[in-house]
Amino acid sequence: MKTSKALMYTTVYLTVTALLMTVATGCWSRKEIESLAFVTAVGVDRSPSGKIQMTASFAKSGALGTGERQTSQEKPFWVETVEGNTMFESFRNLSYLSPKRPYLPHNDIYLFGEELLRETGLKPFIDFINRQPQPRLTARMIVTRGATARDFLQAEFEGMTMPSEALRAIINNLVNAWGTIPDLTIREFMCRMESEGIEPIAMCAELIPLEPDIQLEGEVTREKVKATATLGGTAVFKGNYLVGWLDNFETRGLNWILGKTNNTVIEFPHPGAEDKIASVEILRATGKFKVEVEDDNVRALIEVEVVGNIGCVQESVDFLKEPGLWTKFENGVKNTIEDEIAGAVATLQQLGADAVGFGQDIFRRKPKEWARLRDRWDEIFPTIEADISVEVHLRGMGVILKSIESR
Repeated sequence: MKTSKALMYTTVYLTVTALLMTVATGCWSRKEIESLAFVTAVGVDRSPSGKIQMTASFAKSGALGTGERQTSQEKPFWVETVEGNTMFESFRNLSYLSPKRPYLPHNDIYLFGEELLRETGLKPFIDFINRQPQPRLTARMIVTRGATARDFLQAEFEGMTMPSEALRAIINNLVNAWGTIPDLTIREFMCRMESEGIEPIAMCAELIPLEPDIQLEGEVTREKVKATATLGGTAVFKGNYLVGWLDNFETRGLNWILGKTNNTVIEFPHPGAEDKIASVEILRATGKFKVEVEDDNVRALIEVEVVGNIGCVQESVDFLKEPGLWTKFENGVKNTIEDEIAGAVATLQQLGADAVGFGQDIFRRKPKEWARLRDRWDEIFPTIEADISVEVHLRGMGVILKSIESR
């Protein structure tokens, strides 16, 4: 009896193992790299016919090279534009123009034209990105100001072979060295859309035309550059519609509040020589806020603390002889940061878009108060008074103690 049971268990074990091995060895969803066209950037606009216009930038692997081996003038990318009734149809329509299957998982930049987002909103397009398995939710979203996304994808950048790589590099530079753009992913944008008491924001980019009559579709060599571009500032949304912008300094003001300014340079009038400029490098910054509610009186308390070094002065200074200058420099930084924060809050209040998240703070800490204020938040937010407190600590003056003097 025991022998037959052991034989039965062994038979079942071997059968199951054989079936699992059969399934494991199959690659039913494999995609051969030679059959794929890698999309590196996607732009979305409204076409003149009213349909969705999708522009895709593809990597051309055969034209990529480095160092002395790159002797060809062939462009390492190509751009195609198609139309469709939906984002999904538009993406599939790229197959009519590409001999290889368009492949999205490596794309980490989505561009949307200003006009499209003001008239149609983002919801019909972000659904495709969120629903389909190929798009990456860690991709960044850029709104093109004063230009279409299609025009923006005609841009190229000095020193970089791929425009998408250049955009990523510029984004990283601005985040790490200036704090003048909001560094949000598609996932973070959608979280803001669905959250109580906070509005979405995105990066802003503007086109710099060079040769406006050139069309890059179908162009093989890079004899001329049609346009280049610059990033900076913030696109502000109300729900899923674009409603306005923050400039570079207002964007940095918003980042001060949110604690997302890592490193930047602050410039202000030189103490005692107002026609000259002094600059300070901010090495570290923290920011936080909370909202107090008394009946219908809502007040935001904003606290920012920064640590920095003196970077450059246009007027000679000697901190050993004039120790009071140190405090004046700290006050110069303090006043500049306060002005940027106040400017950001004022512009958002004019737009009626709570991109800071004052309402979200009430929702999280005082849900009963939020339930009372929620339906009237559009009226209350523009009237909020902000108390701004900035604490500045200058810890160094570079490698010299005083400025060089001429005889």
